[in-house]
Amino acid sequence: MSDQRLSRRDLLALSAAAALFPATARAQTAAITPDVMVRLGALAGFDPLPRDLLAGLEKGLGRDVAALDRDPLPDALQKRVLRALYTGVLPGPDPRRIGFSSALMWAAIEDTNNVYSYCGGVPGFWAQPPETA
Repeated sequence: MSDQRLSRRDLLALSAAAALFPATARAQTAAITPDVMVRLGALAGFDPLPRDLLAGLEKGLGRDVAALDRDPLPDALQKRVLRALYTGVLPGPDPRRIGFSSALMWAAIEDTNNVYSYCGGVPGFWAQPPETA
């Protein structure tokens, strides 16, 4: 067995090289631009769109985010993005949750229905008869 040790100079050079790679990778990935946010908001019928939902969409789409800059959006991508924004789940071969609690389906019905996941009172309130005036 040979005793291979890393010199300080080698460690410093490797650290500098490793620090460059994440910045390069970040620069190459596309992001949702303000123009795309406005177009997606107009497409979905909501302005502004929740930031956490957009961040989840961006992360879920990965490299496909660059396709959102196309005008008009391809039909398949448009349907996929709308389904993701309304359900909070990015459909595809490997579905991903991108923001269930901020999905647009809750905003669409907030004036008429209670969201089924929220309780309307203290535990057991439904067993008591309603108050009469």
